[in-house]
Amino acid sequence: MCDKTFILTDKVEFVPDEEMEKELWFNINASAFVYNKTLEYSIYRENLVKEFAIGNKFKVNRTYTQKIVKTLKKHYPFLEDADSTCLQASTDRLIKAYEGYYDHRTGAPRFKKRKKNPVTSITLRNNFYDTKEGNVGAIRWLSENELRVTKLGKITVKHRRHIKGKIKEATLKYENGRWYVCIVYELDENRHGEFSYGGLYVGIDVGITDFLTFSNGKVIAKPDLKKINGRIQYYQQKLDGKKEGGSNWKKTLKKLHKWIRKKNNVVNDYYHKISYNIVKHCQFIAMETLNIRGMIKGNLSRSIHEIGWGKLIEMIKYKAELYGREFVQIDRWFPSSKKCHVCGEINHDLGREEREWECPHCHAVHQRDVNAAKNILDEGLRATGSMVLCLVDFMPNSQGKSIYYYEWKCFDEKIGMA
Repeated sequence: MCDKTFILTDKVEFVPDEEMEKELWFNINASAFVYNKTLEYSIYRENLVKEFAIGNKFKVNRTYTQKIVKTLKKHYPFLEDADSTCLQASTDRLIKAYEGYYDHRTGAPRFKKRKKNPVTSITLRNNFYDTKEGNVGAIRWLSENELRVTKLGKITVKHRRHIKGKIKEATLKYENGRWYVCIVYELDENRHGEFSYGGLYVGIDVGITDFLTFSNGKVIAKPDLKKINGRIQYYQQKLDGKKEGGSNWKKTLKKLHKWIRKKNNVVNDYYHKISYNIVKHCQFIAMETLNIRGMIKGNLSRSIHEIGWGKLIEMIKYKAELYGREFVQIDRWFPSSKKCHVCGEINHDLGREEREWECPHCHAVHQRDVNAAKNILDEGLRATGSMVLCLVDFMPNSQGKSIYYYEWKCFDEKIGMA
């Protein structure tokens, strides 16, 4: 058994029959209806408190949303036919949206509109109950490829991955013209023993030109999406010239969805393979804490959106925890690019476009991203209290170069940063 609970999500495609598809759309529409009505009542109540000082100041929480759902079921009887767990999950999403709004991390919650959202979904919670066969879940596998999803019935998936764990919930989503089920498992056991103990200690610097740069000098390029992006742009422009809802518009939309799916599959496959190999060969992994929300406000917003640093970092992070590797993210404000990893001097005059630079103190020449990756590794080791190879002295020789002397030290408050 796991000392720590690990959650793993498996996304598989399925093709529903006509009756099941009608049932799915009914629950999706009911879920969106409850979400919008709950948001409408919440905005109305907030306005009463702000404008007219009627009632007490409140926050949207589970108790409040449950009362609204009960009231809605009395006034709109068709909601009784919808799955209760998907209605509860929709209000939980609203609660999460309000929590981000209260903490000033996101804007105010907005109403759901199917036209402006290419992905529509419902989340079904797995409730367990006792039967003659024992304690079984409302969401469970019936056979090799058949999955029972609460009272909606059963669906047949195209490919099943055998994952040892308890099913917590399932999200049924319509994305780019196809149906998928995302099954959330709580794993019964971790995979710490799958890779042999030991491996590289690496720092990783992420970038747009060089996607991943390692502290040992290795560079991994970003996925080549030039052709796919060209086809997506072509069909988007072609779609704009068609009459919405017409037969040619539907054909063009189908082709656009095909290329969007291909792009998502290429990126996800590439990131999963990279993250798996990093975790397989590295015992200690240090990376930066990126402020992606602030970065996308600049001129490189499109490139940052497409490259998906956040997705890759999350993959490396959860795989490291699952396989028993050590993963650490250093402070956001650490000057990894400007700091000389040899002597520790910080070059405040370093420009953004400079790919190579010479340290004004020790005159060591650095490749920008490799130097940053080495500093990330040193800072990650310092933050975890690990042993680090530190420069203790250097002196110039007769050829105009320097000889460096290193010692292994354990970072503490007396030694400080390397």
